[in-house]
Amino acid sequence: MRRNDFVASLKAFGYAMASTDHPLLVHFVVIRRCNLSCAYCNEYDDISPPIPLEVIKKRIRALANLKTAIITCTGGEPLLHPDMEEIIKEIRNHNIIAFMITNGYLLTKERIQKLNEAGLQGLQISIDNLEPDDVSYKSLKVLDRKLKLLADYAKFEVNISSVLGISDERTSDAITVAERAMSYNFKHSVSILH
Repeated sequence: MRRNDFVASLKAFGYAMASTDHPLLVHFVVIRRCNLSCAYCNEYDDISPPIPLEVIKKRIRALANLKTAIITCTGGEPLLHPDMEEIIKEIRNHNIIAFMITNGYLLTKERIQKLNEAGLQGLQISIDNLEPDDVSYKSLKVLDRKLKLLADYAKFEVNISSVLGISDERTSDAITVAERAMSYNFKHSVSILH
């Protein structure tokens, strides 16, 4: 991240932390569609079109006027949005910190480089087990090569999230996923499904 961008983001975050009259963090659904249909997820939708870019830009401007510090793009699968990099650029143009939550399946070297160029500052991938099963397709076996690409090319922070409670037999998988995340110098977090 360029120094001026960092300073502007830091100022926005500092203001957000010092004041309570505006949103600190917004989870922004940019598309409802997803390329997976994990059994535990209530967000799956394979019909809805992406939100038009101009509508998203208008909403980002409104959030900027509210002095929002962080926008996390979610879905569905945000990488299915045809204008995802433009969305990130728009967020950054307003000195708002830009994050994204993805299942990681659509990450390639080229896509990571485009996300770098757009100014993405953080990305979270959910990895729920070691092997894909009928509950979650987001497995270390499938996504490990995507993690390597992120380690090699991402200029943004990466967090690996594991969801516990999906399957009691797979609880120990979170430890293995955490160890793999640390081996790439990524952060790791755990969410509990109940």
